[in-house]
Amino acid sequence: MLGVNFEREIREQPDVWRSIAGSDKAQTLARAIHGRDVVLVGSGSSLFMAQLGALALRRRGIRAHALAATEALLDNAAYRNAVVVACSQSGQSTDLLHAVDVLKPKELIALTNTADSPLGERSSVVIDVGAGVEIAVPASKSVTATAAILLWAAGLMADSHSRTAHVLVETAENVRSWLDGDGVEAMRREAQRIARRRSVIVTAAGYGVPIANECALKLKEASYIHAEGFSAGEFSHGSAAMLDAACALVAIVDDDSRTVVNRTIMAAHDAESLRYVIGGRIGDVPLLGPVVGIAFNTLAWLVASQVLALEVGRARYVESDAPRGLTKTVV
Repeated sequence: MLGVNFEREIREQPDVWRSIAGSDKAQTLARAIHGRDVVLVGSGSSLFMAQLGALALRRRGIRAHALAATEALLDNAAYRNAVVVACSQSGQSTDLLHAVDVLKPKELIALTNTADSPLGERSSVVIDVGAGVEIAVPASKSVTATAAILLWAAGLMADSHSRTAHVLVETAENVRSWLDGDGVEAMRREAQRIARRRSVIVTAAGYGVPIANECALKLKEASYIHAEGFSAGEFSHGSAAMLDAACALVAIVDDDSRTVVNRTIMAAHDAESLRYVIGGRIGDVPLLGPVVGIAFNTLAWLVASQVLALEVGRARYVESDAPRGLTKTVV
């Protein structure tokens, strides 16, 4: 079957989160950046997790920015000599290592799935996200492990008790139940419909925006379908003209974003596009993926995005374990 490794690694994620819940990884990160301005750097999926982490920190009053490693050469003056959290699955991406050279951080913290790597060797603090070996090119375990640590660390820095080991384990078990239940088969049926569309638009607001970008990236990697992620509010400022009956729209929904995201769903209805939601229900629009508590709901959104990409890829006869033109690490 196509995407065997990708599917196995998706299903391993609840165990990874349980392991993080029993560790001090989030506490270590929170201590390392406490009271300091932070720049989070990454590329691809790691960049989107850096954006998620920076937003979580900013919501708690901490000055945090996310920077694409590939842009650091051209955009670095404001970030030199800062505390840098470098997010990387492999720890050896040439783009990321060059960004570190340019930024000349006051302190370098590595958040990586490969502690024994060039990035790890350069860093004063190394946090192994502990996702284990990933074979499929589209990253899954390392992405959600990074997200879990960043989100939990942000909560700790604000003395918030909404993100705890117990809540993370509860999230893991809820997502595991969905993966082992009928939800994946329902996703597979809808993926067959999406696979026949020309493009997929993913909209969200707040925490959902980096997840929308990651969802679109996974769809491109795993299925070769054209996909784009958008801030739901910004989508109305021009990009909504793309909507038509050849498109599918996937909206990531939570209570904070429901109103603005619903505008894109209504626009998709008027344009006769396929419509889906991830995260929470809106009317009779089909729901894709598990629904979990608010503290770690982004992890469930990421899993839904991964399974959707896997199944759209299978419907389009794409071997998502090894997409054309891509390698696991860009060096």
